[in-house]
Formats: sequence, C-alpha cells, structure tokens
Amino acid sequence: MTMTEQRRNWVIEAAHSMSLEGLEVSDDCRAESEEYVAGKVTSDELVRKARARFGLD
Repeated sequence: MTMTEQRRNWVIEAAHSMSLEGLEVSDDCRAESEEYVAGKVTSDELVRKARARFGLD
C-alpha cells in the first residue's frame, strides 16, 4: 500500500468515526483532508488547521 492510499484510509476512517458520533465533516475539513492525502500538508499541519478552525489554539 502506498502512503497516499494509507492516508486516504486514515481520512476515511476518521470521517466514519465522526459519522458514528453524529457529526458531519465540513467542506473545509474535506478540502484540508485532501491536501493531506495528496501529501501537500503533514498530519501536524492538518491538526493545526483543525484546531485553529475551532479556536483551540
């Protein structure tokens, strides 16, 4: 499995986990997740963006 495929699986699993909790993935989150899958941002950057979006930093 390539790193891109692994990243895609992690993103799918995270979205599924959110849906099980009754949450919906926003369009912004989807777009940022695609950047991560494509290797344009690291996981640390992805987390930093999500935390900033929700005012956690």
